[in-house]
Amino acid sequence: MTDQILCYSCSKSRFKISVKKSTLIKGINLLLCDQCVSSGYEPRWVIILAGRQYGSELVKEYVLNHKYYGEEISATELLV
Repeated sequence: MTDQILCYSCSKSRFKISVKKSTLIKGINLLLCDQCVSSGYEPRWVIILAGRQYGSELVKEYVLNHKYYGEEISATELLV
């Protein structure tokens, strides 16, 4: 049996996962596949948390350019 790890962003099972520091929230290490790293993706939940903590301006590029997997992030999700 081979061990695969899920990517935090796309949730796909991968053999190769890299540890990458979040560009939005300092101090958070993310397990991301090469495709998500090269695309500049962050997990959807990180974008929402960063928007709530630091304001929507910080995550604006990620939301407008859909640089995450999953449903569209609404303005109400970014409000506390």
